[in-house]
Amino acid sequence: MSKKQKVSEKEVEKIASLSRLSLSKEELVSHTEDMNNILDYMDLLNEIDTEGVDELVNVHDMKSPLREDQFEKSLDKDDVIKNSPESSNDYIEVPLVLKKESQ
Repeated sequence: MSKKQKVSEKEVEKIASLSRLSLSKEELVSHTEDMNNILDYMDLLNEIDTEGVDELVNVHDMKSPLREDQFEKSLDKDDVIKNSPESSNDYIEVPLVLKKESQ
């Protein structure tokens, strides 16, 4: 297992910026070390010989029962609009939950 640093602090800083996270210098150092440890561990796992080992999809070896789709009559659009708190023409109006960056 190589201890060569795979991710630099600058790269972690870029990832944090893209994620809209602000990290202190200590957090930046800590997260860089954590990411490199994870990647080193992945390298160790990649060295394991998995030839002839069946792929594991579910640790409980359960099957997911699927049912046939059943089509049912939907609610009438006019009834839905009539029951909504606010509407405009054929649309239900909802409060703004996300603000644009310029707001």
